Amino acid sequence: MFKKIILAATPKMTTQHAADMAFALARRHKAEVIIYHACELPEGDWGGAENLISCEELVRSAENNIQNYFKDKLKGLFYRMHVVCRGPADELISMATKERADLIVMGPHCQGPQCAGNRMWGMVDTNVEKVSTQVNAPVLVVTKPSALTERDPQHIAMATDFSTPSESALCQAVSLAKDFGAKLSIFHVLDIGLAYPNPRLFQQDMETFIEAAKIKMKRKYEHILKDVEHEYEAWEGVPYSEILKFARWRESDLLVLARHSSIKDSHQALIGSTVVQVALSPSCPTFIVNYRAKSCIERP
Repeated sequence: MFKKIILAATPKMTTQHAADMAFALARRHKAEVIIYHACELPEGDWGGAENLISCEELVRSAENNIQNYFKDKLKGLFYRMHVVCRGPADELISMATKERADLIVMGPHCQGPQCAGNRMWGMVDTNVEKVSTQVNAPVLVVTKPSALTERDPQHIAMATDFSTPSESALCQAVSLAKDFGAKLSIFHVLDIGLAYPNPRLFQQDMETFIEAAKIKMKRKYEHILKDVEHEYEAWEGVPYSEILKFARWRESDLLVLARHSSIKDSHQALIGSTVVQVALSPSCPTFIVNYRAKSCIERP
């Protein structure tokens, strides 16, 4: 399934679970691993670090450090390194396109001194957000140890809002479930609204809306799920919280999400999206599928 994997590597402990995942997937699928690292130098200062060491020297030093850092984990793997002195997200996006990568594996990469601070409203300056928005390859975000380093997924969860991007994510989820023989759970959240409650959902009994959502999922998706063990589930709540809760309650190994939750809500395709909030939380690995203009789901 995966033939070329890019690992966005840093020496930070928060990203080591992502490295373990990338190496395990590469070993299992006999894939090439490209270890990517960005050494970003400060600019605009007459006495800055760029005057003390050249980019070439910094790259050589970083490559040696990466080799020594991962030497035990790289044994038997087909790998190469790509170290740059530019901004991490932009160069990673460009390289992923040129290399035609099948998968990008990242940890909770942040940028700037405030990245570990308040995540209220999802306003976090994160490279995960930037990369997942602009690459064609899916992005796997790993924030904690996972059983997937030892085995293939057995239970995959996928959240849908019935948009075209969600259909693209469902196609990826179905493909993964077929390849690995996993069960697929498809989930929809009836968004009650975080700041402003949705009055429509309080005009009838909530069970009416839940049942309607399940019927809609079955009508839209059943024809592509014939060869996959699956289930549909829906309930009300705040999407970010309920998606995490669903994945935890189902003991899912992998969570598949579409990068843009809704085309109409273009502001939610930015930093404050549900996807980034979920991916950066300590949950099971999140498989982010970027938006495709043409849905891969053919209507029966």
